[in-house]
Parts: sequence; structure tokens; C-alpha cells
Amino acid sequence: MKISSKLMLIILLTVFEISLTLLSVFEISKGAKFHQLNSLHLKYSGQFSERVLSLDKDSFIEVAALQTLILKIRQQPVDCLQSVNFLNKFIMKQIGTYNAVELCVKDIEDADLALLTIAKFANQSLSQEMLISELKIIAQTFNTNSALFEKPITETVSFVMKNMIPLVVIISLFNILFIIFMSRTITGSIRSAIALLESTNNEKSFAEDISKNVSGELKTLLQVAQKRLANEVLITAINQDLEKSVEQRTESLTRANSELAQFAYRTSHDLKAPLTASKLLTRFIIKDIQAGEIDNAIADTHRIHAQMEKLEDLVVSILSLTEADSLEPHYCDINLDQVMDDIQQGLSASAILSDCLVLRELECPLFSDKTRITQILENLISNSMKYKDQTKHELPYVRVMANELPDTYQLTVADNGVGIPQDRHKEVFHMFKRFHPKLSFGSGLGLAIVKKHVDYLQGKITMNTSKGGTTFVITIPKLNTL
Repeated sequence: MKISSKLMLIILLTVFEISLTLLSVFEISKGAKFHQLNSLHLKYSGQFSERVLSLDKDSFIEVAALQTLILKIRQQPVDCLQSVNFLNKFIMKQIGTYNAVELCVKDIEDADLALLTIAKFANQSLSQEMLISELKIIAQTFNTNSALFEKPITETVSFVMKNMIPLVVIISLFNILFIIFMSRTITGSIRSAIALLESTNNEKSFAEDISKNVSGELKTLLQVAQKRLANEVLITAINQDLEKSVEQRTESLTRANSELAQFAYRTSHDLKAPLTASKLLTRFIIKDIQAGEIDNAIADTHRIHAQMEKLEDLVVSILSLTEADSLEPHYCDINLDQVMDDIQQGLSASAILSDCLVLRELECPLFSDKTRITQILENLISNSMKYKDQTKHELPYVRVMANELPDTYQLTVADNGVGIPQDRHKEVFHMFKRFHPKLSFGSGLGLAIVKKHVDYLQGKITMNTSKGGTTFVITIPKLNTL
């Protein structure tokens, strides 16, 4: 086999491994989405049940409000069915959890029946007493569907994690061993050629031995070397250089494969932790409900919601990190005030914004990639808000400044937060690095995403941090638009 074919085989196997890793991450994140959808379904089902139970035959029934709640309940199984692909269905059929898909279909049918029942009441073809009776049955059905849906989804996600993650690790190890094996065969072929050169005494026998014992690129190489080089020392040197080049490429592929395996392990670990915690909390909720301890059940439900938020934050960060490599360049004039308005509006739902002052000193518009600039600012501002210093008497603030220089644009994001520990400055832009986990949970990917975007814009980012706060300065070269 040719050396190029061997290297191509190594590349193909590595691409397959990367694809399988990404598929694993995507499927695990999809499981988290299903849990989130079921949580929403349970939430709206509970609201619907409370509204139905509050009705009596003499009360005024708000038809529109009931229809709105039913449509919200119906949307969750619709989203689930849209997310389920052929692979999901195949796995669920094999492990006996396909009833989750059937529950989604049934839930949609139940929602349609509820809407039809309300429509009959609105057309005065159904009495109010009959309507209330039917709605109570439907409300109980919705709650039952939510309870039945959780177990098969949990089993499916658990199956994916138990099988795909070990599979990724096994393939990673196999790939490393395969690369080592291939490097040895390549090295062996080169050494055979070198031995052939050392044992050849005359030009005629050398050409005959090449034709008999060497093939592929090495044969061509030796034939060319025979024509161009006059002595045995130069021929040996060329083969030694080739051997070194092959070993360097093999070492590079091995190192990249090892980094990928570490990324897959860390990502899988961080994805698994919230799911495991949520699974345990659901057991506590069931026991609390059975024991009538509703307050404890509500508290555990809030904890599940917090775990799902952590999981969602990690998945979104992973997708953002992946997206940073695949975004198509789109340069335009950027209104930084509008970008800041959008960022603040996006963060307005978070409690971290409520007591944090955002200052702007935007002296110029930018001509750059709007999507990348927005994600850079959003990640830096969000970090500043998360890690504000509650021990200081002054109001927490984030100052965003933009200046235009002759050949560059300069963006500055400064805060008066807790800063970054001195001994960890070299880790700032590394993946999965969290410097103040007690203050706020994060994916540890925010600054890595910022660095990727800055690099794609061919810019530079510097940091100055202390107990008084942190300042990031981003310098982006201007494009030559002429």
C-alpha cells in the first residue's frame, strides 16, 4: 500500500472518530432537550389542571385561555417528534423505549380532542357541566402522559451515554494504535529502502533491485534520486529526511487525536453530571409526592430546573464553539449601540443584570463581521456580570468602549469584578477553565469562544486583571475595501 494511501486511511479514521464524537454529543444534548420539553409539558399540564379544577357549573369559562394552554401542551410532543430521527427510532425500538414516540402521538391526539371539546362548547353543542367533566379527564390524561414519557426518555439517554461514550473511547484508542502501527510500517518500508541503498554496489544492480523490491512513492523517489544524486550519502540523507517528515506528521495526528479524546471525555462528563443529578432528584420528587411533602417536591423541581439550565448552558457553549469554526464571513457596517441594546435585552431575563451598570463609550461604528463581534461582546459582558464583586461598596459595572485607530478598531470591555487569579492567567483562553465556580456556574468555554472569533478576524486580545477588576482589549485590523 502507498504511503499516501496509509496516511489517507489514518485521516479517514480520524474524521470518522470526530464525527462519531460530535454525534454522541448531539444525541446526548438531544436527550436533555427531551427532558426540558417534558418539564414544560408538565408545567403547562399543571396550569391546565389547576384552571380546570377551579371551574364549576356556574363559573364563567374563558375559552381562549383554555385553548392557549392546550396549544402550549400540544407544542411539546410536536417538538419531540420533529427532533426524533431515524437513528433515535431505531435505538428506541431495539431497547424497548419506542413507546415514548407513541406517547407523543397520543398526547397530540389528546390535545386535539380537548380543542374539539372546547369548540363544541363554544358552539353551544355541549353543556358546561359536560365540558368540565371532559376537561378533568383530559387534564388527568396530560399529567399521566408526562409521567409515562419520562422513564423511556431517561432509559434512552442512559443507553446512549453508556454505549456511545465507551464506543468513542474505544475508537480513539484503536485509532492511536492504528496510527502507531501505520507509522511503523511506513518507517519499515523506508528502512528497507535505505538498506537497499547501502547494499548496492553498482548503478545497474541498484536499478534492478529497485524494480524488484520497492513500489509506490518510494520506488519513484529512489529512481529520481538515482538520476539526481551522484553518491550514496546524499541518497541516504534524503530518505532520512523523509522518515523524519513521516514521523512528525504521525506525531501530529496522534497529538490531535489525544486532544480530541480529552475533549470528548470532558464534554461527556460535564453533560452527564446534570442528567445524573436530575435523575436522582426525580426519584426524590416521586417519594415526596407519595408522602404528601409537596414543598420538598417543588424544591427538588427547582433543583432539576437549575441542572437543566447548566446542561443547556454547556450545550449552547459547545455549539457556539463549533459554530465559531464554521461561520461564513459576512462583513458589514455595525451599529454598536444597536448591538449593545440587543445584548442587554438578551441578558435582561437574567438576575445578574439587575444590579450591574452597563456603561458605553462607543465613539465609532465598525466594519467587520457582525455575528462574531456580537458573540465576542456578549461573552465578555456576560462574564463581567457573572463575576461581579459583591464585597465592594461601589456599584458593579461593565464599561464597553470602541475606538477607531488608523489601521485598526479597538474594543475594550472593563469591569470592577473579582478578577482572575494571578497564577492562572495562562489558562484564560483554554477550554473548560472555570476560575470562580462558587460565584457562578459556567461551561468554561466563553473565553475560548472569544479567542476563536478574534483569531478568525485576524485580531489580537490582551487581558489585564487584578482584584480591582479585569480589562480585555481587542484589536481588529481594518479591511481593505478598495
